[in-house]
Amino acid sequence: MAMNSDSPVADLHPLPCGRTVEDVWDDLDTEQHGGPANAHLADCAHCQTAKASLEQLAAATALLIDDPVDVPTGLLDRIMTAVRADLNLGRTLPLPTGSAQVEVSVSALASVLRYAVDGVPGIRARRCRIDLDEDRPDAVRVSMTVALRFGAGQVAALDEARDRVAAALQGQVGYTLSSLDFEVVDVWTDQR
Repeated sequence: MAMNSDSPVADLHPLPCGRTVEDVWDDLDTEQHGGPANAHLADCAHCQTAKASLEQLAAATALLIDDPVDVPTGLLDRIMTAVRADLNLGRTLPLPTGSAQVEVSVSALASVLRYAVDGVPGIRARRCRIDLDEDRPDAVRVSMTVALRFGAGQVAALDEARDRVAAALQGQVGYTLSSLDFEVVDVWTDQR
């Protein structure tokens, strides 16, 4: 239960009597393990107040430790999925931030762009490929496969999707769009 005595003084919590809360914690630990009681602790009102608070904290912590927790089903699988996602970021692109080197996952950026396209009625994004423009470090080239709803005004939907991708790139990430190529891979009809 002893506090780390190697911590810098700035991290300690001083009491008006000149001792620290950490000193009182160490005194409690010594007493609990059969050591002698500290004379100052027994006579000082400030140390007594800190001791009472620390005893309450220790009692509450003991209750939390003793309280059994039902682990939700699938928690380990969800944690491992998140860990694998962090490890599998894949290819990244440097953000056009100017000074510090910051990168964004291409798969995350592709998700942002697919979401922008999916907001256009009559069009659904499928695959998305993003590459830096070799001539302009603040610009990207995008190729995206899409599905269109039959009779939805495909040209207007593609134009609006192009505008949304450009706005998402500029507004969310800071890139400009140098080119966007759509490939229509599917058409669907509304079932009435």
